Amino acid sequence: MSFLERQLEDPVRFARIKRWFYRCLAAVVVAEIVVLVMLALDRIFPASNLGEKFHVGDPHVLFEWIPAWGSLYGLASCWLIIVVSKFLGKKWLMRREDYYDLLDG
Repeated sequence: MSFLERQLEDPVRFARIKRWFYRCLAAVVVAEIVVLVMLALDRIFPASNLGEKFHVGDPHVLFEWIPAWGSLYGLASCWLIIVVSKFLGKKWLMRREDYYDLLDG
């Protein structure tokens, strides 16, 4: 049994891993918001030169200034991929248990 299998089979360890993943996701969202606020402050106080330090350009579209936009967009995209693939798997790929028996005659 591999290390990963042991970690995922034990409910206590699995809950601990899930908590770490949630903490990492929260840290990414907070970091994205902090960078956005810092860049907004750079527009208000241009003497800080934060835009030059981070080498971040202007947003191409308006919604890129929404706090944590990248994280929210990624979460929604992954969720959509999962839901659509489950739907396709159930409606298009899955067959009844006796499907091939019915074809034989």
